[in-house]
Amino acid sequence: MTAKYRNFSYTAKREYQNKVFFIVFLVVFTFLSYILITSYLLKTYRLQTDTMFPEISTGDMVLMTPIYSQASAKRGDLVVIDDTLSQNKSFFKSVVNTLTGFFTFQLLRPFDLQSEDAYSIRRIVGLPGDTLYMENFVLHIKTKDSSHFLTEFELAQQNYDIEVKDLPEHWDSSLPFSGAYPETVLKEGEYFVLCDNRIITDDSRLWGAVEGDKKIYGKIILKYWPFKEFKSY
Repeated sequence: MTAKYRNFSYTAKREYQNKVFFIVFLVVFTFLSYILITSYLLKTYRLQTDTMFPEISTGDMVLMTPIYSQASAKRGDLVVIDDTLSQNKSFFKSVVNTLTGFFTFQLLRPFDLQSEDAYSIRRIVGLPGDTLYMENFVLHIKTKDSSHFLTEFELAQQNYDIEVKDLPEHWDSSLPFSGAYPETVLKEGEYFVLCDNRIITDDSRLWGAVEGDKKIYGKIILKYWPFKEFKSY
């Protein structure tokens, strides 16, 4: 049987205990810092669909901050729409998600997989007070201080592309998936959000305008995966 030297040396035993204590402290400190950061400062999302193609594709990973006020909202902002903000979440599920997310670098959060539809990433196109309509998948907007309409691209504060499709000849614009939306006026606190992939209508065309204080959870600030497409917003 091998006798460990530190079993007979007080100094060696103390050094070993100090190393163990330091490692435990470092792990706990890192974990608590992770919880603080992901709860109040930053959060990661992995895209499950191509709703935001061509800007963000399935499997891409983005970084979001919940430090985002309605007063700072700009046309073209990518935001997280969260339908669970007012719901009570299971403590057990939250703990499991936090632990697995920490040890897998957010690649695995088991209970999030059961509620993929709880959140969506969309682009803010219409702001409170806007009058707007859609034609050929492009939103036309008259701001509350203007007397004429401009396209979303003329008003947006950042450039982006959209995915559209050619409709059959003589297609009735009143039919679903026609790329049209009737004229509407946004109330105070309402935002019109759209998919960049306009072929998919799972956005304000289907839901109507969203209330910023109840539905908008935060702003996307970074796409970090795949790394070759690294981009800040």
